[in-house]
Amino acid sequence: MACSTKRRRRPSRRDALDRAGQATVELALVLPLLAVFTVVIAQFTVVARDQLAMWQAAREISRAVALAPDPTAEVAARRNEYADTNVDVSIDDAIVTVSLARRTALTIAGFDFLRRSITLRARVSMALEPPVAFGSDVVGDEFPARGP
Repeated sequence: MACSTKRRRRPSRRDALDRAGQATVELALVLPLLAVFTVVIAQFTVVARDQLAMWQAAREISRAVALAPDPTAEVAARRNEYADTNVDVSIDDAIVTVSLARRTALTIAGFDFLRRSITLRARVSMALEPPVAFGSDVVGDEFPARGP
């Protein structure tokens, strides 16, 4: 084992201040990038949430139309419910297809000059359910028990 005969220099107060100044400069360089990155992630999270809401609305509309006794009346009622969204419902070969489209504003990193308009779309298909016919033995909400 070799031993050094050089005497180690004790860190001075100035060295500690230089290190603190270096950390401050690094923080000043990185903090704006970190802030922009955080805002971009938040904006895309909001867009993803809106897209999930569109898919859920399309599922709800297609289910309501598929189960309705009068599908065309249900389509008209649902179009009025989603006035800010373009609702297109088609019924072909006992399949209900609901297409939704809505334009929304996307502000990238919180800067208005980077504002863009995007269109969110959702499309869901579901089988049209036939009306259920109950027998004469069903009264109100009670269903008679049937044996094995």
